[in-house]
Amino acid sequence: MKVNLLKKALIVSLSAMLLVISAGFSLDPKVSANSNNQAGAEQTLKVLYKEKYFFDEELFKQQFPNTQIQEVKWDGKSDLKAFIAKQSPDVMMLNTLEYQELSKENQLAELGQLIKRDNYDTTTMYPGLLDALKVNGNLYGLSPTFNTESIFYNADLFKKYNVPLPKDGMTWEEILKLSAKFPTSGNKDTRIWGLHYPLDNYTYLINDIATSEGVTRYNPNTLKATMNTAAWKRVISMAITAIKSNSIEGTNASGFDNDPFIMGRAAMTVSSQSMETLRDVTADKAAIANYKPFTIKIAAGPADPKNLKTTRNIHLPSIMTINASSANKDFAWNFIKLYNGADYAKSKSQSDQFLGYSLTRMDYSKEYNGHSLETFYKLQPNLETPPYVNPIGNLFNNSQYSVILQSEVKQVLSNKKTLDKALASIQTQVQKSLDDAVKKQKAAK
Repeated sequence: MKVNLLKKALIVSLSAMLLVISAGFSLDPKVSANSNNQAGAEQTLKVLYKEKYFFDEELFKQQFPNTQIQEVKWDGKSDLKAFIAKQSPDVMMLNTLEYQELSKENQLAELGQLIKRDNYDTTTMYPGLLDALKVNGNLYGLSPTFNTESIFYNADLFKKYNVPLPKDGMTWEEILKLSAKFPTSGNKDTRIWGLHYPLDNYTYLINDIATSEGVTRYNPNTLKATMNTAAWKRVISMAITAIKSNSIEGTNASGFDNDPFIMGRAAMTVSSQSMETLRDVTADKAAIANYKPFTIKIAAGPADPKNLKTTRNIHLPSIMTINASSANKDFAWNFIKLYNGADYAKSKSQSDQFLGYSLTRMDYSKEYNGHSLETFYKLQPNLETPPYVNPIGNLFNNSQYSVILQSEVKQVLSNKKTLDKALASIQTQVQKSLDDAVKKQKAAK
């Protein structure tokens, strides 16, 4: 489950935020305030996105019938700033690091003054998200959806084995220690596991822990690898201890009947796409042989060990922003207000379009299949080290990094190397990969 979810998170279209259910949709009249696209005026709005599965602008055109939405697709490989300068988009849909970089370079319009001007209600948005999105005290974007990690657990197994229940704000270290409290004896196909987390690639677990603790692979300013450090030694040591405990079920087979958590054989699972996992664990399983219902509970986490009320494991697939040089700022603001508004959130809450995401607006995100969604909003987001996003764009080869880390960790697990020697090797190889990428990038220019 985990690996599939991570892959989905990596490839999800930013423009999928605009999937529309027009039936029964009523637009807040404040959305059209200050518009420069009133009756009779022709207007073109250029919208930049990176990936597109489906783009439907009909909802916006219902309110602004004289609108033409011009799609501007960035390939994700060419220089973003140069692409923006050439294409001059009005609205830009960015990931967290693109957003932070462009904000710091004053390439995005400040939204705080527009929110105040229009009395745009933000009180029902995910607590702490607007503050997390501020750069140097200013707000430059809004995101209609997010993904956050959550701890799903089988309360019946915890009761049966007399293990303390997970609680909100647990760190990865606490989760792994809790997992090790369950028995490890028995046949691997029938025994109980403390945690289900696919381990066909150790990189996923290690990166998950690293993200939660704010540990990065290299310094983006100096382009120097940071793998041979006390922080990384703690992260990898934690993962290795957990793997050696034999308490983690690590398969990645597809289908509900092959998922040990869904089948009641794993006490916990940590999901990076909470809403999608909630859909899966609460789906009708009457057709699955040997399925026995159990009590499903959810805890908020993993938390940042430096601040247990926050999480770094949060992903914003589409931060909507306005190009600072746009001549259509009010019109672009109407676009952002609409897709981040309560009415749009209401339409999405009544559909299956956003089950892979949680809605930023909490007005209509109360429960799903009898389970409260409150847990998904309990930890305040910290966007300093966003997951699933490469800190320096395409400069670093994620696949190559994964091969390096996987190989070295396997050698430690088989006692062929000490952790210290593995870290030194990882550091050397990652630095070479960075240096080679820099040379290649310079040569391309």
